[in-house]
Amino acid sequence: MSASGVGDEVLDPYDWATQEAVSDFAAAGVEVVSTGQTRGDLYSLFLDPRFVKGIEWQGAEAYVTGRLERVASSRLGDLKLARSMLPRHLSLKEPVTDAYTLARFAKVMTGSYRDTRDLATDINQKVVIPEIEDLQKGGADAVQLDSPNLAAESSVPSYIPDLYEEAAKAAKVPLALHACGDTARIFRFLAGLKVRTLELDFYHHPRLLDEVARTGFDQEIGLGVLDGQVLRVEPVSEISALIEKARKKIGEDRLGYVHPHCGQRSIDRDTAFRKNANMTMARDDVFFGEAEEPDGARLRGKQADAKGYFLLTVNRESRELVATFYTYRHRALRRYRSRSAERLMQALDSEADSLGISRRHLAYLALELGRAEGSLEERSPPYRQRVTQ
Repeated sequence: MSASGVGDEVLDPYDWATQEAVSDFAAAGVEVVSTGQTRGDLYSLFLDPRFVKGIEWQGAEAYVTGRLERVASSRLGDLKLARSMLPRHLSLKEPVTDAYTLARFAKVMTGSYRDTRDLATDINQKVVIPEIEDLQKGGADAVQLDSPNLAAESSVPSYIPDLYEEAAKAAKVPLALHACGDTARIFRFLAGLKVRTLELDFYHHPRLLDEVARTGFDQEIGLGVLDGQVLRVEPVSEISALIEKARKKIGEDRLGYVHPHCGQRSIDRDTAFRKNANMTMARDDVFFGEAEEPDGARLRGKQADAKGYFLLTVNRESRELVATFYTYRHRALRRYRSRSAERLMQALDSEADSLGISRRHLAYLALELGRAEGSLEERSPPYRQRVTQ
């Protein structure tokens, strides 16, 4: 495209995808957000020939054609974009596929590496550790090492702890290990790795709770409490029951955070959002108590605003919201118009004291402005302000 003269007007669609993923995580109540890894899968992201020399892809297969040499970070750009749009009170954790998984996936076509251990050691030193170092400099608050195959191994390679120890020495931020599948058989092994958090699947393998409860470990536990790869949206009550069981068996002080059992790439965006929102509601029900039904009350006498009232209308031709403040004799004192409900609300908030608008009235206006803005969508019914007492 550059060679054809197409310039800055071209937008990277993955930037949009990253922004939407981050926004959805935050809106669902996820406190430790990631970029969503929208550009590729856990193999292609870190064995990309643009960023690592010595790799060649043929279809869905990656081949090692020579000694590896890292050119640049594959995830730093997306991480910086995510960090730039996140409020500081939310943490940013970026997944990186661990060296053993990458070495098991890639096929060696030359005599450059003796065996899987030799390749894994080089990937760790040439790809994984430099990626961790770049990500933490770029604003990552934590790094997650993904190892989806460990639980399926007939025997776990003895050199894996060395890989994790090397990574831990380089990391200045907390490291988490995400291991898929039934990890009950290898939990004692996982408990010996140099990571802050063990993220495990308790949704499909509830008996893992018993193994974790009776085994000594130094890490905190990440609770995989819903299926990240099916369309069924687990009810809040179902997720709450699993979290409560884990809290009783493992101990609240040993639990780090809740998460899906695995990645959500195979489900649609809206389903993923609903799952994550239910997950955080369930977390809050267990740890902070169930939400209370508020007592509604009608305005009485002097509780009404002293100077007047607002009328909200919509000009569909100009696609603008119009807010007018009238005296009780129906004389307009202030009139505002904008296509943005948020900008109107900011103006009303700044004028609240001079107009004598109560906090209760502001809350009502915020709700109505949101409804009015929604009516601007195509085929939406006309906006009608709700009259309250």
